[in-house]
Amino acid sequence: MANPQLMTGLGAASSIFLSAAGSAWASVPSGMFALRNSGIGIKAFFPIVISGVLAIYGTIVSAILCSKFVGDDGEAATLSAEDGYRHLSAGLAVGLACLSSGAGMAKFLTAHAIETSPPAGNSQRGAGEANESEEPLLPFGSSRGRLDGGGNFWTFTMVLVFLEAIGLYGLIVALVLMGSS
Repeated sequence: MANPQLMTGLGAASSIFLSAAGSAWASVPSGMFALRNSGIGIKAFFPIVISGVLAIYGTIVSAILCSKFVGDDGEAATLSAEDGYRHLSAGLAVGLACLSSGAGMAKFLTAHAIETSPPAGNSQRGAGEANESEEPLLPFGSSRGRLDGGGNFWTFTMVLVFLEAIGLYGLIVALVLMGSS
């Protein structure tokens, strides 16, 4: 039979490790975005703040799971095998959700690096040929749209918020798993 204390510890470790990995994955393109769009002021740092929230979700679950080791009387808590499995599942739920959320944010922000980067040189494409891989999802800084507080900024913000919500859903699932008996 599995050791419930070990499973709880693995749940705590996986929640904080995977959440931090998702946060770090999203923070790299977020930082590049902030540097390239520093002209819009404090709004350029919004993706970094959203990325950092993912790590907080894992820290919350990890702290709650670590508190499960000590009972109400200060002695070591008695955990059943079922508790161990639920705690491991809770840690994996929030960790993998935050990792997925960070990957989505990184992919989304990387798609915008094309628009803010200088052209990569002269292209030998014909007049009728288009390179669809260089087309941003939401055009910024061009005549088609701007990231200066207009409609595209709010569209951009909403996309990041919905991508971050994936991690929030993982946190909710983890809290339900840890609270049910």
